[in-house]
Amino acid sequence: MSDQREKAMQRRSKQREAIHEELSKLKTHPRSDELYAIVRRRLPNVSLGTVYRNLDRLQREGMAIEIYCGDFVRYDANVSPHDHFLCRTCRRVWDFEPGALRQEPAPSEPQDVGGFRVDGKYTVFTGLCPDCLRNL
Repeated sequence: MSDQREKAMQRRSKQREAIHEELSKLKTHPRSDELYAIVRRRLPNVSLGTVYRNLDRLQREGMAIEIYCGDFVRYDANVSPHDHFLCRTCRRVWDFEPGALRQEPAPSEPQDVGGFRVDGKYTVFTGLCPDCLRNL
């Protein structure tokens, strides 16, 4: 392997590690652009494209999850089975323990259901957060 290619691979690994570390520190479930702004404080030369590519790779490798929130995506480094709550007013996302809400447990092993291979699930509950409820 050429020295230049080896340095590029090492840089990408360091960038991916930094992106994952910064994501792991956050409980705010950032969008990619929000995470980019945070990572830039640590790695001033990182590009938004690098953050996008590494978030995609982290997600594919099971080190991060994507939370689909309608017209945008948020990210979470907590890959253990858990749900999320999306406030429809302020658009923030929280980890959510539904408690009294009835739901089926996530499959622990891949299952075939009606011809589909299910290897996981996530739920995003929507509504109003306590702050937005107070402002009604």
